[in-house]
Amino acid sequence: MGLRPSLSDALNAQGYHEPTDVQAQAFPLVTSGRDLMVQSRTGTGKTLAFVLPLLERLDTARPGVQILVIVPTRELANQVAAVFAKTGKAMGVRVATLTGGAGYGDQLRALDRGAQVVVGTPGRLCDHLGRETLDLSGCTTVVLDEADEILDMGFQEDLEKLLSALPAERQSLMFSATLAEGVEAIARRYLRDPERLGLSEGMEASTTLTHLVYEVTHASKFEALVNLLNVEQPELAILFCHTKAETEQLSERLAAEGFRVGYLNGDLPQPLRTKTLEAFRRRAITLLVATDVAARGIDVRGITHVVNMGIPRNVETYIHRSGRTGRAGRPGQVVNLVSPLERSKMRAIVQGAELEVERRPIPQAADVRKRVRERFFESLVVRTDADDFGELKDFAQDLLSNLDPAALVAALLQDIQSSQGPLAAGYDVQVPSATRVKPEKPLRDKPKRADRVRPDSAQEAGMVRLRINVGKANRVLPGYLVRLICDRAQITGNSIGAIALFAHHSLVDVKREVARQVIESLSDFKDDRGRRWSVKEAE
Repeated sequence: MGLRPSLSDALNAQGYHEPTDVQAQAFPLVTSGRDLMVQSRTGTGKTLAFVLPLLERLDTARPGVQILVIVPTRELANQVAAVFAKTGKAMGVRVATLTGGAGYGDQLRALDRGAQVVVGTPGRLCDHLGRETLDLSGCTTVVLDEADEILDMGFQEDLEKLLSALPAERQSLMFSATLAEGVEAIARRYLRDPERLGLSEGMEASTTLTHLVYEVTHASKFEALVNLLNVEQPELAILFCHTKAETEQLSERLAAEGFRVGYLNGDLPQPLRTKTLEAFRRRAITLLVATDVAARGIDVRGITHVVNMGIPRNVETYIHRSGRTGRAGRPGQVVNLVSPLERSKMRAIVQGAELEVERRPIPQAADVRKRVRERFFESLVVRTDADDFGELKDFAQDLLSNLDPAALVAALLQDIQSSQGPLAAGYDVQVPSATRVKPEKPLRDKPKRADRVRPDSAQEAGMVRLRINVGKANRVLPGYLVRLICDRAQITGNSIGAIALFAHHSLVDVKREVARQVIESLSDFKDDRGRRWSVKEAE
């Protein structure tokens, strides 16, 4: 590539010796000054694909912003800024990170010192622009990293404001795992005859990943997860939830099971988000529970598992989640816990992303205990072979001389079990009966009747299915239903099971003991849009 020596040395120090496809193909185009649109799936090295050629072209003698990188989330901003700073350290590159949730003091000082590279989220960048603390008049290159997510998160107005504030003569680069219609519209308006690189066109998942499907009832997902974690023992795993409340609840329950776990969501203050992510990188915690937005841009080496506690809303989200593991050609597992009402959604993702999935039965309590005890035995073999016990060995001989050996070992195991609990791990997990007796049916383009429960939506044990007279035509979403039901009936989200939305009604599973409470609290309820609700048990 003909890099300046300081960049070559920095790459060698970081362990990079061969460029990925996206890095090799983007480098000559970026260094030549061309506008560029790149579609390359997560984990292929997109960040270094623009950082490296832009640092090669950077005029280190000139202060002021030359490179502006716009990203959707704080985590991604910190990651990209760190790559610029680390790779360009020997060049003396000055980098400023401008994101919400952080104080203005450090950001203003970085800008005052003449930052040549600015990485930020749209809202905070616009804020600095309005305060006239960010001067983009000398900016020569703008990068939209994860452009599709920037638009999905509702930043289009801020994005257009930033692009309009830049000099007309500039280089514009777009890097993303997907190039949706909104991204194409931005490109047509703000990019000049861009070169296109489609290194992973369509919705392709990394070929190094194994995609696993476990079918369980909605109410048994937590127990199924605990069993899987005890059997798999992932080195590092990200567990995806749909809502912020779910991340906190799941993290709390996993911690009570003895796992080292933390969570990330949009409500977490920035210092705590940074602390949690750093603990994950150091392996102080091995499980990270996160929402899609909070996990965007997380690039931690060694993530072995991604777990979908709830099946994502579309193929794009599934690909982005999956991209947290299997990075840089390493193997990884994507685990999907699928309830009966999520089967059709999972099939649509499998078809849309052309996945090869492996369906496995959930390990039950006996399977978990067997695996846990095998690992315990293996660890004992290693420790006894080491024979590094000091005076404890003499004490052990005294114990053996006076006590029954089997009873002695059982008593010690009992102590271990009471203090650590691993030897008794495992739950008997309920699975939908349909998975044992019915083959999976092909996905239909249209259901035959919109008001009929699909054959594969088996009702879960201990649940009552309710029919509510609002649906997709009323612009109702599952999250809205959960919040409203919990508020009106004064119950927690754990009492609500699977939800299916149809054109003019919804089906909601609730625990039997709260069903009457839900019906009474919602019957004749009039919402803020003037709709009168009715609820009854589904036939």
